[in-house]
Amino acid sequence: MPADVKEVFRNSEVAKDPKRHNVFLFVLDHQGRPVHGFHGLPAGRGVSEGRSDYTKEIPRALAKLKLPAEKPSGQQEGRPVVLPDLQRTDRGVPTGVRLFVRLHAEGWGSTMPVVEVVAMKAEEWKVLAFPGKTREIQAAALKNWLVQLYPAAIRAADQAKPFTNVTGSLTLEPAGVDKVGRYALLRGKIHLAKGDDNESAFEGTLQAVVTYRSDAAEVKSLRGVVEGDYLYRTRGTHKLPIVAAIESRPE
Repeated sequence: MPADVKEVFRNSEVAKDPKRHNVFLFVLDHQGRPVHGFHGLPAGRGVSEGRSDYTKEIPRALAKLKLPAEKPSGQQEGRPVVLPDLQRTDRGVPTGVRLFVRLHAEGWGSTMPVVEVVAMKAEEWKVLAFPGKTREIQAAALKNWLVQLYPAAIRAADQAKPFTNVTGSLTLEPAGVDKVGRYALLRGKIHLAKGDDNESAFEGTLQAVVTYRSDAAEVKSLRGVVEGDYLYRTRGTHKLPIVAAIESRPE
């Protein structure tokens, strides 16, 4: 734990519990002082009554914070959710990509998508320039995208170890032209590893449509999908199916 977090934990009542779990929730006031703490697991997951229950403990925490019953003036109702994004530039190519990574394995964690943005330099798009004929691209050229392929709610210790080795071969082939521009298909298998076979990994396929202006080889936009399995290696290997959508931004 970071030192300041460890200080909060060490001085809490849950730290003194001989039957404590390994997930905790602490509520601090506006000056960073702890006012309440409890086991951060919802009731019904093998946690005995009185030790962990969001529906009971969060109201207790709010009462200890002594928040006003009325909301502060000027607070907006129904504020829209804003996705992370990248600023538009005049470089002629997208500023980067945005990924929506979703876990499709009930019982392993949240199935809500994780949204990540990856900024890119103009020269990084050159590997996907319009192909006069089919050519091969190494998956490692897209490493900055692919290392984001983590499912939600896995152990922090596992996610703290990033993918270091990206392998696989992709093909980029022309796929027609119309009044809007030209197109190419990017397809192939990918494999991501953190080390040896004892570490978690990912294996799957990538398929994307890349668009270009009719008079330029630079990428105009990209939309694709990655489908595969996160090989979660903790007490054996568990295949967690993942689907990720990739879109260039802004468009």
